Amino acid sequence: MSNRTERFLWGAATSAFQIEGHIKNDMTKWEALGKLKQNGNNPSYNNAANHWLTWEKDFEILKELNVNAYRFSIEWARIEPKPGSYNKQAVKQYSAMIDRLIELNIEPVLTLHHFTHPVWFHQKSPWHKKESVERYVRYVSYILPYLEGRVRYFITFNEPLVWALAAYADAKFPPGKKSFDLMMQALYHLLQAHGKVYDIIKSRNDRAEVGVAKNFIVFKPFCIWNPADFAVASIAHNFFNMMILNAFEKNRLSFRLPFVLNFEKTIDLKDKIDFWGVNYYYRTFTRFKFDVNAPMQLEFKHKSGEGLSEMGWENYSAGLFKAVKWAASTGKTVFVTENGLATEDDKKRISYLRNHLNSVHKALDSGLNLKGYFYWSFLDNYEWLIGTKVRFGLVGVDYTQEYRRTLRGSGRFYAEFIRNIQTKNI
Repeated sequence: MSNRTERFLWGAATSAFQIEGHIKNDMTKWEALGKLKQNGNNPSYNNAANHWLTWEKDFEILKELNVNAYRFSIEWARIEPKPGSYNKQAVKQYSAMIDRLIELNIEPVLTLHHFTHPVWFHQKSPWHKKESVERYVRYVSYILPYLEGRVRYFITFNEPLVWALAAYADAKFPPGKKSFDLMMQALYHLLQAHGKVYDIIKSRNDRAEVGVAKNFIVFKPFCIWNPADFAVASIAHNFFNMMILNAFEKNRLSFRLPFVLNFEKTIDLKDKIDFWGVNYYYRTFTRFKFDVNAPMQLEFKHKSGEGLSEMGWENYSAGLFKAVKWAASTGKTVFVTENGLATEDDKKRISYLRNHLNSVHKALDSGLNLKGYFYWSFLDNYEWLIGTKVRFGLVGVDYTQEYRRTLRGSGRFYAEFIRNIQTKNI
């Protein structure tokens, strides 16, 4: 296995729900209840990119990208459709996918939880209740024997804070609560579940590498002359970027913001992480507001000269270096586990890739312990709360023509970049 793992990982990333289709989970139920009709959007899942039925052909296209790693996830709802009742055929298909990746000399990087849950989960054991931890541990314990010896890199959770905010602050994800206290309780249990699963994976394979994919944002004051804008930028950075990193260092999940949030609780996390996954997309500007319930406003401005994505996000490639540096300050290995652009203009995607790959090289030249880069996304996918109308993929999906795949110019650019890098043995 060492031949596969002692390399810089150049890869692409996806999540199960966003590309697989043919699944019923908490998000499809949320859609059926009309809960996704927000801000003028009414996304329809419609089997996403149909990958569950076309994965073998998709992997042949993946190989054309010259990647040596692929980050993907397992859909919990597919594995455990009813509490304690498991779908062995689904596990076997995921196992076959891993086998095929290895045959193609592509390192599987497996995410165990990427935002979605079985339909029953939030009624039986929502994350703000401690029972959720054992539910998750039970699910992971069931699937691990089927993966034995073939997966080295595990990501226990994708963006736990982002999910907690979406589910318990914005209430846009199920269970749709609006409570900062419940949000922090949910985050606490997510991290507690990570710690338990970390121990289980390491007990089965001490060579396994176990981490968390953490979203990072660059927060910049809206007005450089306004000390209040500076203050809220600092608060946002400490909460969003540093709070979870600090929890692993200090064995304590803690954050205080007067009149809004006061949470502090010990948690057994010390050294229970081997790497940090950096998910990075944009910079945003912070503006102070005289509002106790919402003291800051976040805005996107085009200041970088690199344009805005079709999500409205500012492309700011220098921020990727910053994010890697923040994660590397923990002393742990770092992988860029997501970084990508939503655009119909593939020339812009190529420019985005070039700029961010320059930041990867800057991180390597600076001696940061960066060991991989994964572009988001391998395929066009179902984007949370928006649907399939935005395009992130190196490979296009035509939803009107039986999910026809097209390798984009950006995919060929990335493939050539990797080929040139590999000839230099980087």
